[in-house]
Amino acid sequence: MSNQLIICCECYRQELTALDLPARYEDVQVACFPTSCGMPPLEWGEIKKNLPDDSRYDQLHILSGGCIKGLPEENQKLFKHSNCQLNQCFHLIVSPELATYYMQKGCYLVTPGWLQQWRDIIERWGFDQHTARIFFNDSVRSVLLLDTGTDENAQTNLEEFASYVNRPSEAITVGLDHLDLLLAKTILKCCLEENGENTKTLADDKNKELADFFIALDLLSSLARLRTEEEVIESTKEMFTMLFAPQEVSFISAEECVASQEQEDNGQSSDSFSVPVTGSSGLLGTIEIRKLKLPRHREQYKSLAARIVNVCGLALENARHYQQIKDLSEKDGLTGIANRRALEDHFENEWKRMKRAENPLTVLMCDIDYFKNYNDYYGHQAGDDCLKRVAPIFLENCRRPGDIAARYGGEEFTLVLPETDLQGGRRLAEKIRSAIEALAIEHMNSAVSDYVTVSIGLASTVPSDGSKADELLALADRMLYAAKEAGRNRVVTADL
Repeated sequence: MSNQLIICCECYRQELTALDLPARYEDVQVACFPTSCGMPPLEWGEIKKNLPDDSRYDQLHILSGGCIKGLPEENQKLFKHSNCQLNQCFHLIVSPELATYYMQKGCYLVTPGWLQQWRDIIERWGFDQHTARIFFNDSVRSVLLLDTGTDENAQTNLEEFASYVNRPSEAITVGLDHLDLLLAKTILKCCLEENGENTKTLADDKNKELADFFIALDLLSSLARLRTEEEVIESTKEMFTMLFAPQEVSFISAEECVASQEQEDNGQSSDSFSVPVTGSSGLLGTIEIRKLKLPRHREQYKSLAARIVNVCGLALENARHYQQIKDLSEKDGLTGIANRRALEDHFENEWKRMKRAENPLTVLMCDIDYFKNYNDYYGHQAGDDCLKRVAPIFLENCRRPGDIAARYGGEEFTLVLPETDLQGGRRLAEKIRSAIEALAIEHMNSAVSDYVTVSIGLASTVPSDGSKADELLALADRMLYAAKEAGRNRVVTADL
């Protein structure tokens, strides 16, 4: 068996320690090189100084995110190696797709180990607090901790760093399963290649199990690219079907049953078994595998399933995290209804759908009357509370699957109503106007009422080749302006 050495940035020492690779894999050692974060990239000589002096290894695995220059050619002749250089070092603990999604939302990703050294890193970059705030405020919406659960002080360090650069902070739990998967795949690939060279066949049970595990790891890698819980569950079931050839594979959610490691064999026959799927939040569900084609391999299959099933849990939690971030990016932070970006995307889709179906599409532009006066008189906190109270009225009147209500900006709200004509839209608009007035939110600084009221502009059309989506929005906006000019607290309509 080859001696393998895994070397990684000091920022991930705690994660490597928690995985305890030397105890789990024969002839595997772990070492760390100093954190540089690419400023400047580390040379091989600096890395070599941190390798164990007494180690004899012929397989070197360097895990990095572009912070080193790699191995000189002369050193490559001394031992086989794989330089597992990733686009970003945090791809060690989350999938590249998930990390990219967070970064596209303006998140600056950090890890527990990085946060332990953030002051030294900022200084090495040549920043003081003033220049650091300028840099981060220009390019970062928030600081996001990818919490592996290895440092109890991570949240405190996150808050200190976020305060230093004057950015909001948030955290998600990612655990160690993704890193465990990556390292297991790296180690076992090396073992399989060696077995292939030495024996040319994988005849004994040990190598058969190793080969199955390697196949499973490749299948598990594809799970990280999935975006919904339903996709992850279906792909997980397909993976176990491919590996074990049972007649039936099912996923039972944690809400539907309570499973434990001690209970998993109760009532099961010799050709079936179950494994719990867990994540950082606890039990997520149970995989039930029934009627194996080769029941004599039940214990081997069960062992393999137990080793890989939690990565299915990681993929499931990743999908949930993705959906949570997606929801956050599409919802208004104050009112909880859709934001302008979500509205514009939805409106474009509904325009195309109504055009194909030759059905009407109606848009309502709504504005709270004299809202600036309201803020000036009652204060901005009261203004926020007012917006929170009226927003549900818009949402409650979106009853069809294609309807959407959104905060368009400030005190302005917009509704998109597919399959609704001008008359139907006007009835709904009047209902909304009356319902908001009926809330009886005091407004002593309004020129039209003692209570909060709303003006609504409405436009409707049947989308066609001769019309444009932005024209409908523009017409609704002009009707809103007309409603204000006519005295407010009213509905004005037009047909495009």
